[in-house]
Amino acid sequence: MRTSCIACGSPDTVRIGELPVYTPDFLGQALNGCVDAGSLYQCLDCSLRFRFPQPTAQQLLSYYAGLSETEWWQHGTTREVWRHIRKEVQDLPQMSVLDVGCFRGDLLTHLGEGLKQFGVEPSASAREEARSRGITLLGDSIESLRDEQRRFGAITMIDVIEHLPRPVDSLRLLSRLLLPGGKLIIFTGDTQALTWRIANLHYWYSALPEHIAFFQLPWFRWVSPKINCTISSSKRLAYKAASLKVRVDE
Repeated sequence: MRTSCIACGSPDTVRIGELPVYTPDFLGQALNGCVDAGSLYQCLDCSLRFRFPQPTAQQLLSYYAGLSETEWWQHGTTREVWRHIRKEVQDLPQMSVLDVGCFRGDLLTHLGEGLKQFGVEPSASAREEARSRGITLLGDSIESLRDEQRRFGAITMIDVIEHLPRPVDSLRLLSRLLLPGGKLIIFTGDTQALTWRIANLHYWYSALPEHIAFFQLPWFRWVSPKINCTISSSKRLAYKAASLKVRVDE
């Protein structure tokens, strides 16, 4: 039985191989012989790589909701992508930003005053921390935005899209929440990166069990007209600053 693409629905996919697990647990559950981390597939039509079988949306939401505001990695202003986004939000049709997966609100706080700040975040404790910083929380998932009436100058998704079981549906929903001339700013792993091509199945990014979908620039070119967007720019940035030794280890 063929495995269909989670983005375009095409049955024209190839199985690359079984994915490893490099985390001490699997979505909060102890590792044992019953854990099926899934296999990595690639769609020959839209170019997406994806995990299958994948955790259910409810399993993922429950996992994220249980994380504390101190549990995830934090890179703060050392992240090159944060500095890049700060430049990108200087010329918006309206000075408002919705950060999907805002966690504690660190990115929104970094972007500075003068912006109306909105967030979506599944972690209950991180949501409360974001509220205490003056950020307006609109829900715990992208699905909670379906009836949202507000429109935004920019929507940011930093290390988020790879977690989405239905990436096209999610992007289509978010693009409808942009003002004309607004920006949808996405940061995620690039399957065309040299390090990923060398490591292939063993690349750390695709071995994280909560990571479901893996992208490259041709995929975004494919999806952009389907969500009524155009690609205004693309830029390759490091996930975080690291030494050559760390890069080789990864």
